[in-house]
Amino acid sequence: MLKRLKSVSMLLFLMGASTGAAYAVANPGVTDVKITQQTGTCTGIVKDATGEGVIGASVVVKGTTNGTITGLDGDFSLSNVKEGDIIVISFVGYATQEIKWTGKPLDVLLKDDTQLLGEVVVTALGMKREEKALGYAVTELKSEELYTNTVNPVASLQGKVAGVEISNSDGGIFGSAKIQIRGASTLGSNNQPIYVVDGVILDNSTQGRDMDGEEIDAIDYGNELKNLNPDDFETVSVLKGAAATALYGSRGLNGAVVITTKGGGKFKGFGVDVTQTLGIDHAYKQPSIQTVYGPGARPGRIGYGENGNTWIPTYYTNAKGEPSLIGASTLGWGLPYDSSVMIEDYDGRKVPYSPIKNNMLDMYQLGFNTNTNVSVRGGNEKTSFYSSVSYKKVNATTPNNTFERYAFLVKGSHKISDRVDVAASVSFANSKPRNAARAVGEYFYQGLTPLYDAKYYRDKYLSEQGGIARSGDTYANVPESSKSYWFNIDNMDYNRKETVVRPILEVNVKIADWVRFKGEGNMNYVYIREENKELGTGVAYEGGNYKLAQQTKEQTTFAGTFTFDKAVKDFNLGGFIRGEYYNNYQTAYSVETDGLIVPGQFFIGNSKRQVKASGKIEGTKRMLSAVFAFNASWKNQLYLDVTGRNDWSSALVYANKNGNYSYFYPSVSGSWLISETFKDKMPSWISFAKIRGSWAQVGNDTGAYTINSGYNVGNLQLIDGSYVYTNSFSSTAISPNLKPERKNAWEVGLDLRFLDNRINLDATYYKENTRDQIMNISTPSISGVSNQLINAGNIQNSGVEIALNTIPFRNKDWEWNLDFTFTKNNNKIIELHPDAAEYIGLRGSTGWGNMRIQSAARVGGPYGVLISDITPKRDDNGNIILKWSDSDRSAYADRSLKNEVIGDMNPDFLGSVSTGLTWKNLSFRMALDMRFGGKVAVYGNRYGTAYGWTESSLKFRDEAHGGMTWTSQYLNADGSQSGSYGVTYHDGMIPQGIFASGTQVTGIDGKTHDVGGMSYQQAYENGILEPMHAASYYNYANQWATGVTNDGWIHDLKYIALREITVGYTFPSNIAGKIGAKRLGVSFSARNLGYLYNSLPNDVNPEGVRGNLSGEFRIRSFDPYTANYTMTINVGF
Repeated sequence: MLKRLKSVSMLLFLMGASTGAAYAVANPGVTDVKITQQTGTCTGIVKDATGEGVIGASVVVKGTTNGTITGLDGDFSLSNVKEGDIIVISFVGYATQEIKWTGKPLDVLLKDDTQLLGEVVVTALGMKREEKALGYAVTELKSEELYTNTVNPVASLQGKVAGVEISNSDGGIFGSAKIQIRGASTLGSNNQPIYVVDGVILDNSTQGRDMDGEEIDAIDYGNELKNLNPDDFETVSVLKGAAATALYGSRGLNGAVVITTKGGGKFKGFGVDVTQTLGIDHAYKQPSIQTVYGPGARPGRIGYGENGNTWIPTYYTNAKGEPSLIGASTLGWGLPYDSSVMIEDYDGRKVPYSPIKNNMLDMYQLGFNTNTNVSVRGGNEKTSFYSSVSYKKVNATTPNNTFERYAFLVKGSHKISDRVDVAASVSFANSKPRNAARAVGEYFYQGLTPLYDAKYYRDKYLSEQGGIARSGDTYANVPESSKSYWFNIDNMDYNRKETVVRPILEVNVKIADWVRFKGEGNMNYVYIREENKELGTGVAYEGGNYKLAQQTKEQTTFAGTFTFDKAVKDFNLGGFIRGEYYNNYQTAYSVETDGLIVPGQFFIGNSKRQVKASGKIEGTKRMLSAVFAFNASWKNQLYLDVTGRNDWSSALVYANKNGNYSYFYPSVSGSWLISETFKDKMPSWISFAKIRGSWAQVGNDTGAYTINSGYNVGNLQLIDGSYVYTNSFSSTAISPNLKPERKNAWEVGLDLRFLDNRINLDATYYKENTRDQIMNISTPSISGVSNQLINAGNIQNSGVEIALNTIPFRNKDWEWNLDFTFTKNNNKIIELHPDAAEYIGLRGSTGWGNMRIQSAARVGGPYGVLISDITPKRDDNGNIILKWSDSDRSAYADRSLKNEVIGDMNPDFLGSVSTGLTWKNLSFRMALDMRFGGKVAVYGNRYGTAYGWTESSLKFRDEAHGGMTWTSQYLNADGSQSGSYGVTYHDGMIPQGIFASGTQVTGIDGKTHDVGGMSYQQAYENGILEPMHAASYYNYANQWATGVTNDGWIHDLKYIALREITVGYTFPSNIAGKIGAKRLGVSFSARNLGYLYNSLPNDVNPEGVRGNLSGEFRIRSFDPYTANYTMTINVGF
């Protein structure tokens, strides 16, 4: 058993240094303690927020001199106490507590005195500042406030910070998460903040595979953040405004998330913490697929009807005349399910014609995750250290999709002399993301019906000759999507290994009492190795591929900082000057086969044709910086900060050595503590009042090599094996005067606290304008180039952030807190380049693709205005213009084929509500977050409805769902009865709109009628047309060739997510002591439990947007919701 090493001298020192009780002594029995009544002995233990015993805390009976101090383990014993006496416990840096003694032992938890400590937070460049001195908004979260059982730590911030939009993606367990602070500031695809870990800036790159074609899978491996160990986090500070990030210069345009890892601190002795987490991931709710009607074609298109009749719904039959799925339509417009009917299954078996509800969930497994973290810390008067090792393993809900991470951190500091101390750390992580999550939901409206038995067909995909089953094989008739999915799951292996090493060294020198110097250096080294094995799907596994790839990145930073701090009468003056060197160097190499000679043998020499290889050095970029800051305060009431940073970036140096590579970013901020100025006049119920304001500039340069493009060299292999060599040049003309983007921003804020800090209100209003956007604009082809890269434009963001933290109830045993956040950002494109087109596209496209919607920047509108060329065509009165298909008696909206605005992707507001309840050592926490507004386009709702499988497609399908009933009287042109004559239907509906001028239709009487200018309702009432079949309406309104934008698949996104519920218990110290521990705690957490409200039809996951590109608004995923359940045990020694 490991125990902390403590000394008697330390206790004596704390006895002398502690405050609060003038007569507190170690032995309560000495004679100079006044005893008023002898009735009993009060015992107990005093702990801090970490569960450690507080040594030397004062314990006194209120109104007397009867007192003592806590011992080595925070324990105390105080005699001559009567029941009902008030025990006062105090210690420097903690809020004093008063507890009535009932005769039972006391278990006291001391909380930080925030006013006394000055609420120190971590700001830019890792500098610790008193929050009251800041003139800008910063939100800092402590480690205990973060949910650590996530692969991507961004997820743990969700709903906790006002002004920040965080959402998950369709990337699976290690996929990307989107985080955007105060809206989009640039037309580029990456509006993510930088992440800074112990002063090292990490890559927060974006992911976002296109989805307008056959890209069902996201193939998202995330970014470097997944290599971090959240158990090492001490604090996470979110720097939101330009003034907060100005010290990061050209890398601080989009804000910063500053992570400080744990260290030895002032801990004396030796301590060990062990944390074990076990969890499961459960795919529990699939999108709503209708299970009323089975597979079949729609009326008018039933090509398998009796005697060729296309109008009477019927079963598809085999050669024996038996209902069969083999060769049947995969559309969902068939007959109602009937369990008494037996139907031939894909492998020839007879099965009931009855749906298997939630069969999509059978494609998933129960995910499992485990995380083990062991940390050690300790120190003495000169040295402190912290070290941790962790192992995380995740098996996802999709088979063979796994993640492993080994992480190690060691930190130490040593005081060499009274003037010099050093600190160093090394973090190491090895992660193995394997087989990015595969999407399966889309198959359930494109091939797999509710009759598909996922469990039965799990392993029925192979041909007897090897490869995927084909004609003549036992499983030839199993749907291709089923065979391909399971073959890929079992026989394709995409292994990735990421190794990250991050050494940090700093030396601190005290030059004088008011001058210090810090020299520091760090490196972020990332090595990525990939090995991809693809087994061929052809006969005898013909085909296949093998690939090896490597990527490296070396980011190096050196800096020197002189810090000043001097008190001059009522003023305190401080600041620093700093020089910084940053260098980035990257390489990439890959080699792969072109087919395989011997199937299933994976090595490069097994390539059937010439090996394909590539290699390059990329991303080489260097930046030099000079930084200064000046801080002044007066009587702890008025604070002023002035900073400036000048960057010299190699990315903006042209080949002729000219360019706008030197640029300066200033900031000014200040705050006034009203409650301190008027402390004698303020009402007692006002605990704290502060106003703040700031102005700043930050920027964003461009990537390496962007402005210095050269020739591309290539080759073409001829049929005889010889080569023709080619070269080409960039089709983009670069502005000869390109300069960095520049954001001007100001904000004002108010921080009010009432009733002993039980009500805390923090409100901010901000306005930001980013000018000189670096953008590509199209140019006439006659110029010889297709694009220009220029500076232009102005994007404006303004908005309000509110955080309200309250404690509605508190007594000695109970505390209930209730917290709220509210965020509203207004985004507007003020200006683009005069030569730019009507708008600049961001994501998606018009004119082609499966959605034909594009997010764009358009002057006068917000960033992310949505534009489509398949809006319904309308007349001057706003009526939809209808076209007519005579073959299946269907009317449908004509397409405008003009780019028209249909909304925008920005939320109206974001919010969160969280509440916590503690009773003694038991705690409960629940968190909700919400988004209201902003449109998304849902691929599955469009095509799933077109094909008759979504629950939405049930509307009008029968009388129970609002359909019209009628008996068809349609005649053929010769006056004979048509195939529908005399058939009674129940799926009628009347589409809205008027027919285009000159529209000719074949009417009920078999004759041609001109219905131009007439509404469908009028044509129906005049006896020309019968109601339209619901199946035809949905098909034409949503299919690829004729579909238009409509409310069925373009939606306002609104949701309220039940994000997290946590219950925790800290065992009494006497129970922990039985296993030799100082503390013992257990907690149960449930995360992503569902949505109390979701505006998307068919229960589509509202957080399934592809990737984390800032302009993305499309949801391709049609997969289930996944909830996470974890149990965590923490033991401290």
